[in-house]
Amino acid sequence: MIHKFFRYFSFLLFLILLQFSQQLFAQTERILSFHSDIKIDSSGLVRITELIKVNANGDQIKRGLVRTLPLYRKDIYSTRKKMDFLVERVMKDGAEEPFSTKEADGMRSIYIGRESVLLEPGIYEYQIVYSTRGQVGFFKDYDELYWNVTGNEWAFPIDAASASIHFPLGAKGGNTVCYTGIAGAKAHDCTSFNESDGSVTFKSNQSLSPGEGFTVAAAFSSGFIKKPSFTEKLFTEYKEIAITALLLIALGGYLFYTWQRYGVDPESPTVIPSFNVPGDFSPAMLRYFNKRKPDQKGFATSVVNMAVKKVIRIRKEEGDYVLERASEDISALSPEEQQLYKHLLGTRSKISIDQSNNNTISAARRAYETSVKVKLDFEKYFVKHSKHLIKGILATIAAFALFMYFVGGGYPLVLLFFAPFLGAGLFCIYLGIKGLRSTYGISFFLILFGLGFTGAPGWMLFQFIGKMEPTSAVFIILATLLFLSFIYLIKAPTVYGAAMLSEIAGFKMYLETAEQHRLNLLNPPELSPQLFEKFLPYAMALDVENAWGAKFEQVFDGTDYQPEWYSGDNFAYRSFGSGFAKPLSSAFENATPSISTSSGSGSSSGSSGSSSWSSGSSSSSGSSGGGGGGGGGGGW
Repeated sequence: MIHKFFRYFSFLLFLILLQFSQQLFAQTERILSFHSDIKIDSSGLVRITELIKVNANGDQIKRGLVRTLPLYRKDIYSTRKKMDFLVERVMKDGAEEPFSTKEADGMRSIYIGRESVLLEPGIYEYQIVYSTRGQVGFFKDYDELYWNVTGNEWAFPIDAASASIHFPLGAKGGNTVCYTGIAGAKAHDCTSFNESDGSVTFKSNQSLSPGEGFTVAAAFSSGFIKKPSFTEKLFTEYKEIAITALLLIALGGYLFYTWQRYGVDPESPTVIPSFNVPGDFSPAMLRYFNKRKPDQKGFATSVVNMAVKKVIRIRKEEGDYVLERASEDISALSPEEQQLYKHLLGTRSKISIDQSNNNTISAARRAYETSVKVKLDFEKYFVKHSKHLIKGILATIAAFALFMYFVGGGYPLVLLFFAPFLGAGLFCIYLGIKGLRSTYGISFFLILFGLGFTGAPGWMLFQFIGKMEPTSAVFIILATLLFLSFIYLIKAPTVYGAAMLSEIAGFKMYLETAEQHRLNLLNPPELSPQLFEKFLPYAMALDVENAWGAKFEQVFDGTDYQPEWYSGDNFAYRSFGSGFAKPLSSAFENATPSISTSSGSGSSSGSSGSSSWSSGSSSSSGSSGGGGGGGGGGGW
């Protein structure tokens, strides 16, 4: 008796729990059914009518449904193509319902309902009608619509999903495939069958969880949709490529025109080999003119020239260089060399080029650089064209802005945002590495600071680059190259500058050519130790000191040549650059810290389709989430 009572009680409890769970299940916000009726017109227009029945309880669906549709679709080349659509009508339970749209992150969201009106809990059926073009795929033997019916980004489960595709008048259906599951899944938990009117219907066999979707593909006989002409393809199917090309052509054309009009170098005089120093320049002036900025080697070049003039002596002992006073008479020195002499030696008889004297050497270098810059009037020799450079910068910024507006995607903006951080970080790393041999603590800090400054932005930038569309990458690279080329080319020499560059080239030709008879010089100076020393600082200034030394091989071979102004290791005239000039420049660099020298619903206009879509009905490339359409939604 007790046993029978217990069985009845258990059965009754089971019925109560079942009823409770069914009520709880019914109260959960969900999509009870999702049906999409798709009609393909002979013009290529695709009109979609979505019937979405939802159970709303005020949790997420407070005012109404949100339907989100993607504005881009990837082709077989993984290039995103803009796919606009027109919302024609929105209804709720058979009556017109107000709606608004918002765009963000490549999606357009349709907000159905009024912000001031809250829904009562219950079941509602929404109807959304929208149209789009360019979604039909054209293949060799058939045309096809590959469509993501529900999208894979719904916040709710979908109990039942289905779709019907109506082909253009006269077209016959072909292969059909449907997919279910998360994006990329190839499960076929669905069925399809042909209707008597020639359409095809698809149904999912089970409910879809949040994040899962229902995708269909149907082929039909080709020739019933007019394929786009080349012009239509250019401005619809290849719109991004066409706009990118036009912007690059426009930017390149403007920069080229500006350079052609203002930045083309005047005709240079013929380069004639000469043993005369151009413009009576000192070695430091010659290097500054040639490099357009002072540097450590120019500093060392002046020191050697002071030694050649027997005002100082250079001594090397235990790996360090020492400068010694040799004369009080500095009248033979150039202005910048006089500044060096006064700041380095002053009342001293000698100075060691090491960190113990870095303040003195830094002050000498600053005075030296100021003297060089004041004496050499660059405006006489070169025109910066600052006004046209600014115009070029503005034109480049405008091209980037137009690209982002018409092509879409914020990748160029992302690069511009990260550029200052990466630039500052890389500069700190550069300074840190440069100073490792002298100031370990500061250099180590600079490197760590630079890595921290570039680490996070660099990683984020790497992630963006991995997702970047080919058109964005091409535009960014080519536009940047055009601009950098413009910066380099717009600075032009004047007539005086061109003549001076020609003279320098002729002087350099004399210094680096070993066989003098090849130069056809009239009465060239005789090769001698005095000539070698006289032009040695100039050869250093033009980075041809080794070639200049090799020119005197027959003069110095068999002799133990060493200049009076130098004592220390053997004086290797053949490899003067690596054996003396470079170590001396490095000694000055190590002894001094671094010094800087310088709304609406949209439209449905577009082509009838594309031949660059992947096929979903006859290849292994199909999957849930593929094709056109898609998106998802939720409530608001």
